[in-house]
Amino acid sequence: MSNQIEKSFSDFIKESLNKPQHKAATKKKGSLLVIAGAGSGKTRVITSRITNLILNEKADPSSIVALTFTNKAAGEMKERITKFLGAHHELPFVGTFHSYCLFLLRSNPSLLPFPQFSIMDSDDRLSLIKKIVKQNAAQKYATPSQLSYQLSQIKNALYEKKDDDTVFGHPIIKEIYLAYESEKSAAKCFDFDDLILQVLSLFETNNDFKKRFQEKIKHVLVDEYQDTSHTQHELLKHMGLNEKGKTSLTSLCAVGDEDQSIYSWRGATVTNMLKFKKDFAPVTTVKIEQNYRSVSPILEAANSLIENNKLRNPKNLWSEKKAKGRIVSLSCRSGEHEADIVATFAKTLGEKKKLSNVAMLYRTHFQSRVLEEALIFHGIPYRIIGGIRFYERREIKDLLAYLRLITNQFDKISLMRVINTPARGLGAKFEEALTLEWMRNPFFNFKEVLQHLYTSDDVKMTASKKKSVQEFLAIYNNLTPFDKPSYLIDAILERTDYLNHLRRTLDAKEADTKIENIQEFLRSISLYEQNAEAQAKGDTQPQPLLENFLFEVSLLQEKIDEKDLDDQVQLMTLHAAKGLEFDTVIITGLEEGLLPSSKSLNTNEELEEERRLFYVGITRAKEYLLLTHAGYRNSFGQIVDQVQSRFLTEIDSKLLRTINAEEYDATTLRNELRRWIGMRTPDSTLMTFGKPRMQSTGYTAKIKRGPSTSSKSSTKKPAYKKRINFSTRIKIKNNRFIIILRKLRSFF
Repeated sequence: MSNQIEKSFSDFIKESLNKPQHKAATKKKGSLLVIAGAGSGKTRVITSRITNLILNEKADPSSIVALTFTNKAAGEMKERITKFLGAHHELPFVGTFHSYCLFLLRSNPSLLPFPQFSIMDSDDRLSLIKKIVKQNAAQKYATPSQLSYQLSQIKNALYEKKDDDTVFGHPIIKEIYLAYESEKSAAKCFDFDDLILQVLSLFETNNDFKKRFQEKIKHVLVDEYQDTSHTQHELLKHMGLNEKGKTSLTSLCAVGDEDQSIYSWRGATVTNMLKFKKDFAPVTTVKIEQNYRSVSPILEAANSLIENNKLRNPKNLWSEKKAKGRIVSLSCRSGEHEADIVATFAKTLGEKKKLSNVAMLYRTHFQSRVLEEALIFHGIPYRIIGGIRFYERREIKDLLAYLRLITNQFDKISLMRVINTPARGLGAKFEEALTLEWMRNPFFNFKEVLQHLYTSDDVKMTASKKKSVQEFLAIYNNLTPFDKPSYLIDAILERTDYLNHLRRTLDAKEADTKIENIQEFLRSISLYEQNAEAQAKGDTQPQPLLENFLFEVSLLQEKIDEKDLDDQVQLMTLHAAKGLEFDTVIITGLEEGLLPSSKSLNTNEELEEERRLFYVGITRAKEYLLLTHAGYRNSFGQIVDQVQSRFLTEIDSKLLRTINAEEYDATTLRNELRRWIGMRTPDSTLMTFGKPRMQSTGYTAKIKRGPSTSSKSSTKKPAYKKRINFSTRIKIKNNRFIIILRKLRSFF
């Protein structure tokens, strides 16, 4: 049986691995750095290498450690190794850095400050920090969520800088840090940072522990090395280097690709890939450049983009999948125009392939709103990966609830959502009393029932609660359903101090994300008002704009529920797309300030990470890649010119077919995109309404390359208006036949 397994595996590595993969899988000794490009089969290499060590090099499985970054990746590796070795064969340790460090700590309890310990999860950690913040009256310095992130950064920085007090930034932060560490120790707990730091401490202070470890562990493999932090790199040095700085391991293998390092905000240090060569010298470097995912033009585009980065080991992705004309760069009039085009394109793709093989990628979550509305309008089911649909996000639902109470003062569900958001000290007991009082007085609206509670002798309310009730009622002073929704939402945001509430209660990154979502919500309201006012010209009867807006949002939600299908277009941020692949990828918002993000323009390092993020997005595409950008975007009722992303100009122009969507009517453009992906188009030229069908001109650019501004849009009202108003869309759809007849009549 053993001979059969060995023969089967030998056949596999001879027949299924290319030369660089084979070299990486079979190298017997020494330090090995495997630079594995996107889609090059790195998991196959790691699992083949582990299996080769066990079957052909006769390594004891217990002497092998393979470290990953996710439990999912570890599970996949174990599954593949088991297929090679058989279900009854002993497996090496394959798991995350944290799980391996926990294993080492539990295996050496006598060496720890306390032999019996618990692990604090993120909720436990946050609860403890809240308690300490309250004890120190430190609420004004930072929120518990912000402190949780900050304390983690401080702890890791202290390991690097030892006793450098400058890492604290402020004396009160140091007090909180010391109190947190003291409370944690008293409870005999470790947090996730401690798992690695405690093991590092054992390596540094206990020679016997280090000696025993290095006598037992002879082979170490690390996946996704570009995502390691400073402390994880130091941990590997302690695991693999003796007191003289020489390797104690029979083999050490790091696999990664610095071109896909996009997690610096989590502590990932892209330079670790470069440090590896120095710290574990001599190092054999193997580049795995053959890509098994994408067609050649997509890889060539990725190569020409990423070569602009300096912090990298140069490589050149290539594929045996030859093709031509697989990338289109589309210039759109506006953000709404862009969304409408990509939605209709996705609908076209749905005729040919599964929608689940189509991905729309964007830099930040708020960009999904306009895409979602366009997809809903065109009846295209979609799913958001790693996020929540725009109108289901907590901050948006909070603001909608505030608005609904203006149009429906009997909306108990909305009242209960916002009565203590932001926190006003009106907790569960108050809500119970409120519910009971409303049941007793079912004809009261929310203002009347709250005023009744305020004045009633039957309900005991403290002075602070009475003050909170009055402050809540004051939010709605002089707000009516006939006021502009933009005025109402501005008033609510100001009177509730909602944005500062987010900043106080969330860490900075999460708060910024939610504030961006609110800004996008304000843009949607502004655009709705513009369209509604255009329709209402000449009407003598005032329109209940707020009520209509809320109804349309509800209709959007209803459409979302109807489309809860298995086959859906995939929407996600570029970060969430890492590790995934799709037949067709659409990357939207390729403009300065969006991609690259406006926050990344301060340093070259941040800009390079944005470029890597775009590179990751490009390399998700297997067959077709559509890159879109807009000439202007609507910002709170103002038309703001956009500048094309510098990253687009860094892609070899020979690889791009650039199309200016403004030069073509919707039908012509749709037909041209159909031809691009190899689909038949209608033969009738009448459908172009007098405009000549776009000729097949190879890859002649329709727009000039390089930054551009839509100067016309700032001086002249755009001819194209995105029909964001849902009821208007329905009317236009129903009247399309009449419009076609009129255009045909003018054509003849």
